[in-house]
Amino acid sequence: MTFSLTRRHAATLFAGAPLALASGAVFSQDAKTLTIGVASDPVTLDPALMASFFEVFVQYNLHEPLVHVTPDLKIEPGLASVQMSDNLTYRFTLKPNLTFHDGTPIDAAAVKANFDRMLDPATASPRRSELSPIDQVEITGPLTFTIKLKMPYAPLLQVLSNRAGMMVSPTALKTLGPDFATKAVGAGPYRVVSWTKNSELVLERFPGYWRGPAPIAQVVFRPIADETVRLTNLRSGTIQLVDSVPAQSVAQLGRESSLVLKQASGLGFNAFSFNTTKAPFDDVRVRQAFTAAIDKQAILRAVFFGTGSVAYGAIPPSMGWVHDKAFIPHTADANVARKLLADAGKTAPVPVTITVTNSPAQVRTAEVLQAQANQAGFKVEIKQIDATSLITVLRQKDFDLCMSPWSGRTDPDGNIYNYFTKSGPNNFMGYQSDKVTELLEKARSAPADQDRAKLYREAEAQIAADAPMLFLTFPATLQASAKTLDWMQYPDGAFRLQFAKQS
Repeated sequence: MTFSLTRRHAATLFAGAPLALASGAVFSQDAKTLTIGVASDPVTLDPALMASFFEVFVQYNLHEPLVHVTPDLKIEPGLASVQMSDNLTYRFTLKPNLTFHDGTPIDAAAVKANFDRMLDPATASPRRSELSPIDQVEITGPLTFTIKLKMPYAPLLQVLSNRAGMMVSPTALKTLGPDFATKAVGAGPYRVVSWTKNSELVLERFPGYWRGPAPIAQVVFRPIADETVRLTNLRSGTIQLVDSVPAQSVAQLGRESSLVLKQASGLGFNAFSFNTTKAPFDDVRVRQAFTAAIDKQAILRAVFFGTGSVAYGAIPPSMGWVHDKAFIPHTADANVARKLLADAGKTAPVPVTITVTNSPAQVRTAEVLQAQANQAGFKVEIKQIDATSLITVLRQKDFDLCMSPWSGRTDPDGNIYNYFTKSGPNNFMGYQSDKVTELLEKARSAPADQDRAKLYREAEAQIAADAPMLFLTFPATLQASAKTLDWMQYPDGAFRLQFAKQS
């Protein structure tokens, strides 16, 4: 599903009225605290610098984007409504009388300061790539601004419903300096009270939130790496919501009357980056050999207990308008893997280190990869790291093969452009393909969905041939809570707790 906004559509879609809460929910002033068990701490609270999967669960509670995406991936107003004059011009109107958590007005000048910061190379923001088609952001009034594009950019509104559209206080950026990363001041339903790394992040509701104060007064995020411990705490009532449920526990949780299990088709992928900048994976034949050695169905069964589906690329089945069910570029075959290694001149087992975080599911995945690859001519070791170290390891390319999970975006551009273009901020593989970069650039500005779909499928075929990434599965979003918590699940797995309430 995608949303191509026409001029007529824009004039009617965003009337500026607040988004109605699901199921007619009404805010109450319940003073209870909601405690959430998450797999890992975020790396940063600054949306301009967020790049870790583990920030997904926190980000929408601290920060409100300019536009909002619903669980069925429709775009609605957030801090602003928008009209599209043509395919290069987007005119935004901010809601009046809003402030950031520190009282700084949310006005057009603050928005422009945010975009200037994200687009400044000195900031080193991952958002710069997402916003690169922007030509200028022009202030047209105290609460109005216009984004003008260099070229048509189909994903713009989806991008602005995520981290690139999350505005932060320019005042706080100046006063806090480097401390902004741990004390971020946004405009979301909750604001930071305290953050003790690897212990707890405490948030309190923000009275000035544009939808009205959230029903739950306080939210506490507790990092609990061990998935069994997370579920034990959920069952005991110590925590009331968990970010990810181990697949092997799905059946049992579904039978527990005091808990609620929710699952949805996800937007992201489970994959591993090959380091194409050094041996042994600088040779495409070695990457192809490792890929040929892996039985993805076996991983789906052994690690994910049949939840989700096998992945051969970055675009999941939930994006039905572009996902190609018939795209199966390779099958598992140890003999093919051995021949590719022989063609590459590798006669002895090829030593490889697989880097994963120390969660049981990731360790299990690595162990299956190890067993399968060892049967096909590799000699695999497993290296476990702390989850908060993952993004650093990937950016520094300190790995042979490293887990690279992606929570997903509502448009395929968000799943593929930043990973596979030559200068993409998530191109941890060091992958360099002029052809793929050109295809993905064209797909961003193609006028029709059918044209974009054709370009993405061609890009996926080339990526599969070059094998810079080992795709494994498209995971289902599996989350659970106490039955007393009423909350909305989103395909990306992110929590938006302004819509939650406790009974």
